[in-house]
Amino acid sequence: MKKLLTSLIIILSISTVFATDGDQMIGVTALQWARGGAIVASPVDIPSIIYNPAAIGELPFKNLGFDLSLGVLNPPRKITSMVGTTESNSNLYLGMGNGFGARFSDKILIGIAAGGVAGMGVDFPSTTLPDNPGTPFAENTSIVTKKGLLKIVPTIAYKANEKLTIGVSLQIGQQSLALKTPGFTLPQTEAYGFGGAIGVIYHLNNKIQAGLSYISKMDVSEYSFNGTSPSAGEGEYKLDMDSPQSVAFGLALKLNMKLMIETDVKWYNFSDVMDRADLITPSGNVIPLNFGWDDQMVYAIGVNVKPKPGMCIKVGYNYGATPIGSEDVDSNLGSIAVMEHHISIGITKKWNAKCASTLSFTHGFHNEVQSSATPNKIEAEQNIAFFQLSFRL
Repeated sequence: MKKLLTSLIIILSISTVFATDGDQMIGVTALQWARGGAIVASPVDIPSIIYNPAAIGELPFKNLGFDLSLGVLNPPRKITSMVGTTESNSNLYLGMGNGFGARFSDKILIGIAAGGVAGMGVDFPSTTLPDNPGTPFAENTSIVTKKGLLKIVPTIAYKANEKLTIGVSLQIGQQSLALKTPGFTLPQTEAYGFGGAIGVIYHLNNKIQAGLSYISKMDVSEYSFNGTSPSAGEGEYKLDMDSPQSVAFGLALKLNMKLMIETDVKWYNFSDVMDRADLITPSGNVIPLNFGWDDQMVYAIGVNVKPKPGMCIKVGYNYGATPIGSEDVDSNLGSIAVMEHHISIGITKKWNAKCASTLSFTHGFHNEVQSSATPNKIEAEQNIAFFQLSFRL
């Protein structure tokens, strides 16, 4: 009985919808999505400091800058089990990314940005999984989860010379999580975390520039839920779930005044934070949640084309192999961390010397992962539309 309960909780515990590269968003603004997330070497806006703190030293503003962006995410996803295929009922989410920057001198710049960098949620009906008469509770109940990570990133950058910019930032996170499964119900609660980042951008010549950034693991405080479970009863449940460290490198080539290409490579250390998480019951028992996520390498390419003055068309491509293998599907039912290929397009219109707007659309192609041990299968695709206003003063 105990093994059956433990297996069920492992399978159902975190059925959260994840975003694109594993559980990380490709971007938080229209400009970032339009470039497929390829912004480490040639940043596109102030919220780019979320991914490379040196970004603010490369942006064209004399005194102040603002970026305001809002988007809609549509991620249809499905679970296939012995009872058939079930679709999630929640398919629309809001995303955002905002930033403010100021120039203190020719060499010192500061900025602060905020954006939803990971998460979303699912709402699967009670017909998702078959009931097991060998357990003391019904498995064929709804699975409703919600997870999100909001980052606030105060940043300072030093422009050493015309070629080199160095930036550092404090990464402040608010992470929310709610879980409702046949195994237990944990109402939404928040946890806070801290980390840091350092980045550089270097101009090799007037056509080529490189960017490198390191974002530390965010140590998120332990969740404390006033939850309930058919087996462990009502009381305080605890769970620790951090945000992974990452390293990114980008190379941008400006072929001429009308064409620029950037390629990025990024590494996410998912195995450190999503290989296993321990759920502690009110009695102090530990239930290991063996998600089994692998580290992920992400490859992105972004292109800027300026067909005429005041207008820029951006296209992007992003690829990252899912961190969930076929042997781990049964421990990740409902997770959307399976999409791998994304294409993006966006258009920026500069209205005057101070104001520009951007509209972007991204499609994450359908992908599925079949369990190597059971009939279970997870699959998802994604559509994302963002709008952005940018001001340079």
